[in-house]
Amino acid sequence: PECREEFTDRTLRVNRALARLAEKARAVSPKLKEKESKLHCGKHQEELKLFCETDKQLACVICVSAREHREHRFIPINEAVENYTEQIKISLETLTKNELATEKMEQQQTQAIYGVREQSQNQLTYITSVFAKLRQILNEKERLFHKELREEEERVLN
Repeated sequence: PECREEFTDRTLRVNRALARLAEKARAVSPKLKEKESKLHCGKHQEELKLFCETDKQLACVICVSAREHREHRFIPINEAVENYTEQIKISLETLTKNELATEKMEQQQTQAIYGVREQSQNQLTYITSVFAKLRQILNEKERLFHKELREEEERVLN
């Protein structure tokens, strides 16, 4: 009982009509759950079984005959899923190829940058060494000019 009081009279009878009704309710319950798991049209509460290729939307059987969809092309949802799955696979393959090509190009650019930096460093080292040699030559010439000048000065003064 709903009142939750103990029922003292233990002479209960089986209610066959209620039992049959409960069985029917149990049988209908899985069907309701199955029906609830499917998508339904917001306007007509019908199961969405078709795909409008023009609007790219799901539609029920009643929507097909509606004025706004009269000239549109409809296909079953399963067919639309197959079509779009194939399109997605093709797009994914293309994107994967593009990604691989981009990664390869990026790697080539990285190697080219490394090569330019290495070449630049080699040029800098070469220029530094050339200037060091030129300084050494100039210092040696300066030393020789000083020596010649002192010798000339001594020769003239003596």
